Amino acid sequence: MSKRKPPSQRQLRVGESIRHALGEAFIARRLDEPGLDTAAITVTEVDTSPDLKVATVYVRPLLDKDREGLARRLNERGKTFRGLISRRLKGMKYMPALRFKLDPSADHAARIDELLRKPEVARDLRKSEDDED
Repeated sequence: MSKRKPPSQRQLRVGESIRHALGEAFIARRLDEPGLDTAAITVTEVDTSPDLKVATVYVRPLLDKDREGLARRLNERGKTFRGLISRRLKGMKYMPALRFKLDPSADHAARIDELLRKPEVARDLRKSEDDED
């Protein structure tokens, strides 16, 4: 199994800059596409490649009804977003290509919460708390 190196400080800094710039672009609603202009979208994380040429942008819509096809629609407008944020990130030598993906972390948290609410799991949790006393 190959081990991935943790991101460098530069990768983290560039990712955060891109995240903030995209967040502002979503708030300003500068796109001429009704489905994207009306959707409340949160940029949760941006991972950049070691050479800073590709940025994977993890997004999450505020409403689940906006989730369907969101990543596809954002990827179709990737060059537009790249142009919008390039104005804000002028100090970068190269503007990375943007790849949008839905952020699965909230789904994982909801699944864990659902499991913890099951009666048999709650019973086991109570039992282990009683053992500690």
